[in-house]
Amino acid sequence: MKPYLSKLHTFLSLSGPHLGTLYNSSGLVNMGMWFMQKWKKSGSLLQLSMKDASDLRQTFLYKLSQKSGLEHFRNILLFGSSQDRYVPLHSARIELCKPALKDTSLTRCGLSRNGNQPHAANHQNPDIALLRYDVHHALPSSANSLIGRAAHGLPS
Repeated sequence: MKPYLSKLHTFLSLSGPHLGTLYNSSGLVNMGMWFMQKWKKSGSLLQLSMKDASDLRQTFLYKLSQKSGLEHFRNILLFGSSQDRYVPLHSARIELCKPALKDTSLTRCGLSRNGNQPHAANHQNPDIALLRYDVHHALPSSANSLIGRAAHGLPS
């Protein structure tokens, strides 16, 4: 891929769980994810919740946060919605939330210091335009709206 790195222009992320779901505030979604992980034995759900290793420094998302990649893009556009209950807003925007800043286990392994953020989103680089967008949907009252599925963009 090295010959193509200079041609990368815009990274667009629509409600991507960049920081996982460790601090998801929806008990219903957390319960559903726990059930799905137990039923399907999904390794990716363990990775998203940062429970794939006992030491946070050994989790997939932590190791991924230490790698480079986004700095090759000229524009980084991050979209998230507070109405999305599947992907927490802070995770989609690559920002630490208040509970993460207070979590001593994260402080001990350095997550709060480096922000567990991809490098380009973690420092100020004048050559990179980092834009974070909050999307608010006009959603009808439905079960999908209640569980946050409608805001995440999943088909009904």
